[in-house]
Amino acid sequence: MKTNKSTASKSTELTDAPESKVSTIKSQIIMQPDNSINSTIPVNPVNSDNAVNSTNPTNTDNLFDNEQTATDTTEQPKQQRVGKQQRKLDYAEFKATYLTPAKLMKRHQVNIEDSVWAKLERIARILGDRDTTVGSYINAVLLEHLNLYADDIEIWRKL
Repeated sequence: MKTNKSTASKSTELTDAPESKVSTIKSQIIMQPDNSINSTIPVNPVNSDNAVNSTNPTNTDNLFDNEQTATDTTEQPKQQRVGKQQRKLDYAEFKATYLTPAKLMKRHQVNIEDSVWAKLERIARILGDRDTTVGSYINAVLLEHLNLYADDIEIWRKL
């Protein structure tokens, strides 16, 4: 004999059911997450309700441009706040490395843009000591750069 079953979904059937028919014996089973939405196993994606949200290779792009992917929503770790004492230490290290006055022997002229010169002059004048010049600042920066890339420059020279 056929029974007449309504076309309502299971959740509607449960809510419309009288209290005597609703079972709450295993509540921990009810509260477990259902991982079928983002399943990595394709289950007939043509007719499946999960085809839109599946992670199989045929459906990895966003359907809408304004949707965020899971990697976009992950929070970046918070940067630690830099205190005043740490800033002073960083400034002292920068000043000792790059802004120490130096007397340049056997100098050479180098042409740079005016806007770059203005920035370098401002840094040397404001952050440096009285005898700090743009030339000594440029010399220190370039020397640090050459020391940092010395091994790479040697490898590239041999290419």
